Amino acid sequence: MTYLVAYWNIRGFVEPIHLILEYLELPYETKRYEYDNADEWREKDKKNLGLDFPNIPYLIKDDFKMSQSIAIMKYLGRKGGLYPTGSDEEMAIMEQTMETLMDFRVKFAMLCYRPGFEENKVEYLKNVTVALSQFEAWLGAGRKWLNGDNLFVGDFQFWSTLDYHECMEPTVLEAYPNIKKYKTEFESIPQIANYLASDRFKKFPVNGKPAFWGGNAE
Repeated sequence: MTYLVAYWNIRGFVEPIHLILEYLELPYETKRYEYDNADEWREKDKKNLGLDFPNIPYLIKDDFKMSQSIAIMKYLGRKGGLYPTGSDEEMAIMEQTMETLMDFRVKFAMLCYRPGFEENKVEYLKNVTVALSQFEAWLGAGRKWLNGDNLFVGDFQFWSTLDYHECMEPTVLEAYPNIKKYKTEFESIPQIANYLASDRFKKFPVNGKPAFWGGNAE
C-alpha cells in the first residue's frame, strides 16, 4: 500500500511528512510540482484529483485523499504511534507544541519572502533567541524529545525548522547545547540518517522561487 505525497519542489512545509514516512518505513511516492509549470496544479490536478479541499501538499492512498500539512502529519502519526492518544492534558500539550512550532516556522517563512532580507535577517536573529531559549529550557527539563522519552510528529517539524535556520545562519544554534544535542540525536536515528544520506534528501531549495532567501538549488 503506497502513499502518494505531492508538494511544490521545495523542502518547505512538506519535509516533516517525508521524515515521518521515512521513519515509519512506509512506502511512498512523490509528485513534485514546479513553480515554472504551476498550471499543472492550478489548471489540471487541483480541479480533477477529487480533493475535498484542494491544496498542496496533499496525500493519496487508494481512495483516501487529504490535504493540509499538519492534518497529514497527525494522520500518519496516529497510524505509526507518533501521535498517541492520552489524557486531555497530554493531548493539549502536544497541540500546544505543534502550534508553537508552526508560529516559529511561519515567522521564518515571512523573513525569507519579505523584501529587504539582509536587513531583516539581522533583526530576526536578535528576536529568534526568544523562541530558541524557550525550546532550550523545554528540552532541558529532562526531555529527550519534545514530548518526553518518545518521538512524536512535532519532533519532525522541529528538526526541519532548526535545519532551515542552520542553512541560513550556521552559528544560530551555538548558544543552545540542549537543542544542538537534540538535533544531532535526531539525525542519528537510523531511518533518518539513511534518508539524509540518500539522494531523496536535498537541503535546497528550502523555499519557493519568489523567496528572497532559500529559493535556489544552492
